[in-house]
Amino acid sequence: MKRFVVLSVLLATLAPSVATAPRATAADAPVVYAHRGGAAIAPENTLGAFRQAHALFGADGVWLELDAQRTSDGELAVIHDATLDRTTPCEGNVIAHTLAQVQLCDASEVRPGWGSFEPVPSLRQVFTEGKAAGWRLMVELKNIPGEPDFDPTGAASATELLTLLDETDFPKSDLLVQSFFPTSLDQIELADPTIRTVLLTTSQLPGAPPGAGFTLAENAAYAVARGYEVSAPDDATLDLRAETVATAHALGRLVVPWTIDTTARAEALAVMGVDGIITNDPAAVYAAINP
Repeated sequence: MKRFVVLSVLLATLAPSVATAPRATAADAPVVYAHRGGAAIAPENTLGAFRQAHALFGADGVWLELDAQRTSDGELAVIHDATLDRTTPCEGNVIAHTLAQVQLCDASEVRPGWGSFEPVPSLRQVFTEGKAAGWRLMVELKNIPGEPDFDPTGAASATELLTLLDETDFPKSDLLVQSFFPTSLDQIELADPTIRTVLLTTSQLPGAPPGAGFTLAENAAYAVARGYEVSAPDDATLDLRAETVATAHALGRLVVPWTIDTTARAEALAVMGVDGIITNDPAAVYAAINP
């Protein structure tokens, strides 16, 4: 009960301070984010996936969502898990391998029928090709407590991402940076407040009792306090309703839930007024918002 009292006070205190933050209107169609490049239709987090999603849905305005993990030589590899095992035939922790070693792993092998070798890409490669091809990117800095590459300061991955942005000249207007761990986003905000940041939250913390997670209202309040532009709750969040979405909008936050793969649910969220939808299956979501 205490945290909800504190939340109410925080919301009331912060509301006047966000008049210039980005807003959405109920008439806006949600932006679609192809989760891991569209994991339902391609090998996740590969250049092949990003190229296909952009070719199929770029005209509709799709953004490409992806994950970045640190390697032993300080590079950022585009892969979701802290280990190589699930998405490639290789084994071991990403942080225990150099980028060159990670890129020998074929991320297409876990998707029979894809037909071409798909090395784990580097974030540098994605920024470089993305700038030339006109990709819009949502990059998650993977920094999870308990995982082998966890960095409590959030500085290592954030600094490397900022370096890559400078070196590739990828347009910041076509970039969102997201994380579950706030210090990673704080590092981005401190270095360059013009880069838009996204706070990811889950309604069920791993290993915790049922209900021990975060609400959309809590996400939005924290996003305001820390200067993050977007709240990204998971789709099971109990207060993911039109009223709470409207409250987030009143606080100047955009609302982009994850991960929605059915047309029916996408339709319901569009009616709620969400600003974007993260999905493994962009076609299913576009069927809802572009009938």
